[in-house]
Amino acid sequence: MEKKRIYVSDVHMGAGRSLGTDKVYDWLGKAEADNFADFLEYLNKQDDVGEIILLGDTMDNWVCPIDEAPPTFEEILDAPHNRKIVKNLKTLTENKKVIYMPGNHDMQMTKEVLQHEKYFPKIIFGGSAFNKSRYRTSRLLAEHGSAYAMFNAPDPINNPGTRLPLGYFISRVAATKAARTGHADRHFWTYFDDFLELLGPQKLPQSVFEAILEEAGLNEDANIVMGTKDRKDEVKPITALAVKEKYANLYEQWESHYGKGMAFKSVMAEIGYLSDLADYLSKKGDTNIIIFGHSHDNELDKDSWFVKNRIYANCGAWCDEDKPCSFVETQKDDDNRTYYVRLMEWKELTAKKLGEESVSL
Repeated sequence: MEKKRIYVSDVHMGAGRSLGTDKVYDWLGKAEADNFADFLEYLNKQDDVGEIILLGDTMDNWVCPIDEAPPTFEEILDAPHNRKIVKNLKTLTENKKVIYMPGNHDMQMTKEVLQHEKYFPKIIFGGSAFNKSRYRTSRLLAEHGSAYAMFNAPDPINNPGTRLPLGYFISRVAATKAARTGHADRHFWTYFDDFLELLGPQKLPQSVFEAILEEAGLNEDANIVMGTKDRKDEVKPITALAVKEKYANLYEQWESHYGKGMAFKSVMAEIGYLSDLADYLSKKGDTNIIIFGHSHDNELDKDSWFVKNRIYANCGAWCDEDKPCSFVETQKDDDNRTYYVRLMEWKELTAKKLGEESVSL
């Protein structure tokens, strides 16, 4: 058996500005950060683990109130509650092959920041210019998954300079609600079913943004501070109205660029239906194992009505106290011509197998 590959997604390390207050908007708290740091230490001790792939949203500079300048990645890495993660990840990169793939919440990460001698000089940066970063080995494909989700895919049409998608602004508004009220118990995607049924997919982008603004108690003239903490004065604020108008035709733009079928799939991807996209990628014939993150829901699925001998796995997340901390493990058995995919849970300092599937090589 070859050494294992470990896939981890959606840790969402933030700057921790709100931690210790009664109005927390950061997704990863101190206890969750320490738990993930312990997991990294565990991986470092496993002789049968050869490679670790961080599959996106390891860091997060989206979840920040609209009246604050978003944090730099340096601020996130230097945050006190993340120090144990940074220390253990640096050690891990010195002993094993670790690949960093950006997701949507860390789509602006750069190789220069990540590989700074203060942080992870030996980490492998797997990012591409347009956040369509893919990890390939044999017939396995792994990527964050946000490139197929309309609200969170990098946007070359409405933001050709920064490529920030609509989901960025939704995250800023949701963080504002949490910062002002002390709770963010409803996420924007819970509106999808209602709007999809009443208005159809064409009106979804504008309708969802309007709804999340209303829930946060913000008017359309609210200013959203752009840039980052070190570039606040270089980037002009944008109003909520300007955001709504900018993305009003997002669905039609996707239809025009990718076709009606893919446009609808990209909407469904926003509420967790990523397995259809796994089928779509498998039908191309060059892959039969697809691993995503993004949805925060772990999953392991073999075959479908339309595609046989394929496995879809989702890593889940590490920042949600109501969901298990999970990851995906793969291992190739050349002697028996079999590729194993395992869904794993990290709980009480132990890795436990939740499920296993396999395909023939």
